[in-house]
Amino acid sequence: MERNEERNGRVQLEFTDKTQPVELAAEITLPDYRSEISRLLWVRPTFLPPTHFVGGGKADFSGPVRYNILYTGPDGALYSVDSEQDYAFSMPLDSLADFDMADGVELSAQLYPDAVISRVTGPRKLSVRCRMHVRVQGYGVKNLAPRIKGEGGQAEQLRRLCDVIENGRVLIGEDTQIELSDQFEPDAGEGELRLICANGSVFLPDVTASSDAVRCRGEAVISMLLCRESGDEEQAQPFAVTRRIPFETEVAATGMTPECDARAMGTVGDIGVTVEQDSVQLNVQLTLCAEGQTEESALLCRDVFLPGTRAECQMREEKLWRAGACGNRNFSVSGERLLSELGLPADAAALYSFADAEIKEHRAEGGRTLLNGEMHTHTLYCREGEYGVAELSVPFRTVLEGEADDVSLRCCVPVCRVSVGHDALRADAEIQLAFRCRKYACVKLLCEATLVPASPMPRADLEICYPTSGETLWDVGKRYGISPDALADANGLSADAPGDADSLRDVRYLLIP
Repeated sequence: MERNEERNGRVQLEFTDKTQPVELAAEITLPDYRSEISRLLWVRPTFLPPTHFVGGGKADFSGPVRYNILYTGPDGALYSVDSEQDYAFSMPLDSLADFDMADGVELSAQLYPDAVISRVTGPRKLSVRCRMHVRVQGYGVKNLAPRIKGEGGQAEQLRRLCDVIENGRVLIGEDTQIELSDQFEPDAGEGELRLICANGSVFLPDVTASSDAVRCRGEAVISMLLCRESGDEEQAQPFAVTRRIPFETEVAATGMTPECDARAMGTVGDIGVTVEQDSVQLNVQLTLCAEGQTEESALLCRDVFLPGTRAECQMREEKLWRAGACGNRNFSVSGERLLSELGLPADAAALYSFADAEIKEHRAEGGRTLLNGEMHTHTLYCREGEYGVAELSVPFRTVLEGEADDVSLRCCVPVCRVSVGHDALRADAEIQLAFRCRKYACVKLLCEATLVPASPMPRADLEICYPTSGETLWDVGKRYGISPDALADANGLSADAPGDADSLRDVRYLLIP
């Protein structure tokens, strides 16, 4: 009972969980040495993790977004260019007043690209409007110890009735950048090798927590579209190459222990490609972020007692949370649609593709959490020298062990293969989830108690109490104005858990000293 010092009432609670749309707009001008835009094929945004600043009742976030632009020029050939812009947004944090800022806060920001609208406004100019959804979850330390008034210098006699609870704790790692390199020679062919475009994603199948760090083992998956130019008027057919560059590193995360569960997410930033004759040199920059969660015990006070006083108590309900599953997992998804349904001719050749995925729904059922989502593939195809883009959506369903009230998810498609055959466009992909689950529980606890003098109770020299069903050692002691310790000593009982329902099990009567 006496372990409930101020620090024991401190738990990590969520102070914000907000999702808001963010609209971005950019006017992009290609350099003069780039070919003019004849037909725009796609504009693909990649958001790098934001930095944040907390202050003035809000959190400010900012970071770069890289647009990959694929188009055809006046000569009918394919060209690509990357344009980096900045994004910024703010979220109010007015609920932070009840939290202890001395312990700092943990913020987790997830960015979900939604829609991209682009329009060519000049030979080398285009306007881009991009909408993304941002989910920000914030955690801080809150002191749930009650305020006690009127103890009159008798703090050593004050007794608290406490419950031991388990509450979750989130740990956010520091964003880590690593650089990787690779060199290869594509299949032999005639003509000068030229890079058209390159995109990348991070595959993280092995993520484990260690002391003050999260260990990440995975691959940078880089897909490139290349072609060989011979100088002839006839265009060379582009071809795709995928390289998987392995890596192993640690993301620093203060407070992490091997007992924690952890998840990690990665984003490919700069992709440097150097082509020399038949050799291709890759230099890739990754940004990795990691989170972990665990549970810790705390003592929460639900009643107080001081001999000679009665307590006027104010209770409140607090929303605590328990840690659920947290980690990375991957699974395969396949689907196809008839070419006629997609408006594609039978002789179309699929050249290059990328995909993204989103979770549309999650629900707890039968001891598991069901996830329903959709994968969207974007495939560059060619027919009789003309290029176009076909889109295919494939629904999927997967499960996480354990029922969860809330799931924080990052969903990506590091590997996607699209092929044309039997009059259908088929997609085979590997989807990766980085998930963190929670369950909520509301508890009532004491927030304030005012101790006022109690009227003296007439007492006999020897008094016997017959406890009623459901009464505890704490209840009887408080009724007679005796500390639970003294009452237990007088009756040969234990006072380790005076508020438990079993504290008076098989006790027919009590001697009141």
